[in-house]
Amino acid sequence: MMTLLPEYLDFVQKARNGCEIQGFWPINRLKRLLELVQSDEGNIEAELVFDQQGRQKVITGHASASLKLTCQRCTQVMDYPLDIEFKLALISDESHADRIPDDCEPFLLTDDRMSLPELLEDEILLAMPLVAMHEHDCSDYLLMQRKQEQEEVESAAEKENPFAALKDLL
Repeated sequence: MMTLLPEYLDFVQKARNGCEIQGFWPINRLKRLLELVQSDEGNIEAELVFDQQGRQKVITGHASASLKLTCQRCTQVMDYPLDIEFKLALISDESHADRIPDDCEPFLLTDDRMSLPELLEDEILLAMPLVAMHEHDCSDYLLMQRKQEQEEVESAAEKENPFAALKDLL
C-alpha cells in the first residue's frame, strides 16, 4: 500500500545515502496544477530514487496520475493519463548547470530541505499538453467536416465523365 509522500526532504542527504521513496500526493494539495484540471480528486503516485552518478547527486523519478482536463475542441471534460519519467541533477548554483550529465535536467537547490510535492508538480506541469484534446474527432464541426469530405469523394466518383462518349466513337 502506498503512503503519503513526505512534504520536505534534504535532497542532498538522501542522494548521498542512497534512498528510494514511493508514495502518493493528493492532487487537491497542488495549487498550480489545480488551476489546470477540472477535478481535484485523485493522487499523483510517485517513485523516486536519490543517488549519485560519480560525484553528481541525482534524483530519478517516475510519476503517474489520471487528470481531468478540458478538451479544447469540444470543451468536454476528458481523462488524461499522465505517466512521466525524469532524471534531475542537483545543483547549488546555476553556473554548475553546464557540468551535469547529458541525461539529466538541472534542479537548483535553494534550501537545505526542499519540497517534494513542488518538485513533482513542476515535472507534471512540464509534461502536460499545451492544448488538451481527445484522440478521436470529438466536436460536431469535425464530424460534419469529415462527413462532407466523404460525400464529396462519393459524388465525384459518381459523376459521368463528359469525354466518355468520345471513347466509344474511337
